[in-house]
Amino acid sequence: MKLRSMGSSQKKNNPKRSRNLGGICPCKAGVYTLCEIYSEDVHAAETLITGGTKNMKRLIFEDIYTWAVFSEERQIDFNGHLWVRPDGNIAMDPVAMCDADRRQLAELGGAKWIVLTNRDHEREAAAFQKWTGAEVVVHEADADALGIKPARTIRDGDTVVPGLQAVHLQFGKSPGEIALYFSEKRALLFGDLVVGEPMGSLTLLADEKLAVAPKAAMQLRKVLELPFDTVLVGDGHSLFKAGRQQLVACLQARRDIYLNRIHIDEMEWVHKQAPPPYDFEDKDIDRLIGGKNLGYRVMRLQPGKMSFPMHFHNFGEELCYVMEGRCTLRTPRGEFEVRQGDFIAFPPGEIGAHKFVNEGDAAVTLFILGTTIPHDVSEYPDSNKVLPYVIGKIYRKDESLSYWDGEV
Repeated sequence: MKLRSMGSSQKKNNPKRSRNLGGICPCKAGVYTLCEIYSEDVHAAETLITGGTKNMKRLIFEDIYTWAVFSEERQIDFNGHLWVRPDGNIAMDPVAMCDADRRQLAELGGAKWIVLTNRDHEREAAAFQKWTGAEVVVHEADADALGIKPARTIRDGDTVVPGLQAVHLQFGKSPGEIALYFSEKRALLFGDLVVGEPMGSLTLLADEKLAVAPKAAMQLRKVLELPFDTVLVGDGHSLFKAGRQQLVACLQARRDIYLNRIHIDEMEWVHKQAPPPYDFEDKDIDRLIGGKNLGYRVMRLQPGKMSFPMHFHNFGEELCYVMEGRCTLRTPRGEFEVRQGDFIAFPPGEIGAHKFVNEGDAAVTLFILGTTIPHDVSEYPDSNKVLPYVIGKIYRKDESLSYWDGEV
């Protein structure tokens, strides 16, 4: 149920209208907070809205809160978010607050930073800055369009604070629109470009509000490169699971782009963040084009580099095609030279154990294809390790225990 403010004629004709319950009221035209309602019992109404003392809602994460105002024009919630941190809280795109929310904000420690995802979300930043003394952070392309002076400007890929990264979406609603990536939470927060409606799904901001809608849609591949499940939105309803799948579905539904195609030259080589000699170069393809049951990547091994450690899958199957060059394939059955044009199969089980080593003086490029099975189990013979995917942690294999060990 949405509680909306009265029209002016209703207020004038009814002497029992409510008092102002909020900190920023009367509401701005077209935007309605839960701060002003029509009721004969103001105290009961305030309790209904705030649950007695609070209106901000804690999300699936224990340290992230949200509160909302309702847009009559768009028939959608506008959401503000607060990340509670030991080193200072961060308010993201804050919207109007009622008194109860302001009290709760104070109880949670106020805010040290106000991060704006685009210039149109300046709305309550000045009020928040006045209450909390927080400093404003915005992308450099939107800084000059603000009415308040930001303390800090950021660029694509910058770390706002540890665990929070800016992703620049230059074809969004404004030139400096950003998404915020919570790396440890596997979560993204969008300001305007991605909208949470209808409930349980995602859409994009209306095309007429974007300078070049197809480019705005395709640039979301920048976030598809990231591992995430949760999508928090400034407009509409957030998704706490299957966020990636819903974003892919949204992009695949468009008729002005074809998400499921990409040219190899449209992807940059990414250096694997791994200790030498496993720091190879990589183009991870499937996540960019909506891959679901197959994983595929292009791997480049410079001289002296190796692929992943020797491993095999108990359920998954892999295929390698040598696109360019030659290298050594190491297996429990021996070492074998492979060269351009070779296809190599790695069936499930120990028979498929492998790794590639470039012992030559030129780079080798490999295309790797594999099935993605959620209940798969990988094993690493050289180090006696095992990785059950459903647990997501790697363990050292020890001697097998009896079923009743430790139970009686």
